[in-house]
Amino acid sequence: MHSRRQTLCAIFATISLLRAQPAPSPHFEVAAIKPNNAGGGAFLQALPGRLSMTNMSLRTLIVVAYGFQPYQIAGDPPWISTSNYDIQATASGNTSVNEMEGPMLRALLEDRFHLTTHRETRQLAAYELTLVKSASKLQPTKDGACVSYATDAPPPTAATQGAGVPFCGYPHNSSNGLNRALDGAGVSMAALATNLSRELRRPVIDKTGLTGIYDLHLRWTADGPAGPAQDDQALPSIFTSLQEQLGLKLVSARGPAEVLIIDRIEKPSDN
Repeated sequence: MHSRRQTLCAIFATISLLRAQPAPSPHFEVAAIKPNNAGGGAFLQALPGRLSMTNMSLRTLIVVAYGFQPYQIAGDPPWISTSNYDIQATASGNTSVNEMEGPMLRALLEDRFHLTTHRETRQLAAYELTLVKSASKLQPTKDGACVSYATDAPPPTAATQGAGVPFCGYPHNSSNGLNRALDGAGVSMAALATNLSRELRRPVIDKTGLTGIYDLHLRWTADGPAGPAQDDQALPSIFTSLQEQLGLKLVSARGPAEVLIIDRIEKPSDN
């Protein structure tokens, strides 16, 4: 009886030890990393069982993997913004988009680039996104205008989307010189705020109170190296365009924001 009690105690102790240990982070089954020497546009695509990244800077890869905006990253050496890579990584077919673009990409960066980080909370300048008077300039998305894209599920196949039908909630940015454009269907105000934060390089907090999804078509002129464009044909600034085209307003604010501090990072190890 005494021996049996000892055995049970040992089993319970082992179970407690296993529970206390963190679960291993998911990894890609195979991943090839190569410096990009061909140039071209940056491209990321999640497919069933595969994450494909072309001509993406290491800084952008960190932004994707950790869910931080570029302005929330500190302690990074300048070369991570100019070193671009092509990455082909494979996983099991039922792996979700969130898993591949989050913990699995983080594990890859930590393994191949020896990346180590920590997080801090700092006070940052920010903007609050508010309504000017009403939402009358925002066009609600109609049924069937876009296809749902669930990041907590495996990526959809090309046949799922259908020709010419955009994914809901993912506005597309384009540029022509200093002219900028943002187009999207099924976009929430939270998703718009995130998109604007990348353009303005500071946090944008959704204070509109709107819970619907909308079709967005926004046109503006970005600030050039010497300040706002002076061309008579230039579009208004993003602040004016938001008010005139969408009935939204950006108000200066300040508040706490989490920052990702890079403690160590190296050139990638061989495949």
